[in-house]
Amino acid sequence: MHVLFTLKKGWGMAKKHWILVANASQARVFERTSLTEPLLELTDWQHPESRMQASETERAPLGQSLAGRSGLAPRSDLKQQHRSEFAKKLAEYLHGAALNHRVNSLALVVSNPFMGELLAHLHAPVQKIIDAKHVLDLTSLNAKELDKRLRTEFRL
Repeated sequence: MHVLFTLKKGWGMAKKHWILVANASQARVFERTSLTEPLLELTDWQHPESRMQASETERAPLGQSLAGRSGLAPRSDLKQQHRSEFAKKLAEYLHGAALNHRVNSLALVVSNPFMGELLAHLHAPVQKIIDAKHVLDLTSLNAKELDKRLRTEFRL
């Protein structure tokens, strides 16, 4: 295979580079085949349960809480559970894409502490294709602003 030019390690013209931009309540996956091409948004997710205030979350069923007490689980545990479920959902999507060769390399632009939650759920095939990790919340940017920022600050 003849590569016309390399933009970054692992970036060739035929490669599909994905960028996951996420926080605990929303995520978007973009694809870029070269730095000269615009970002193409592939999919997005909303997970409002992760964003709810403690007073808005549902109570956990009776039983043992993570703190070892009988009764209702603390609301912070519920919020953590929602974040973990969302991270697992994203990890499963990325795993399927990696196994089916829909993506060649992956950059993660994920807020803190959600980055750690997501990394804990990623399978080996996904971990192998990660070429960049940036702990930053860019989910509020529109596609044009995001494209400019990813290109200029991170060469993504």
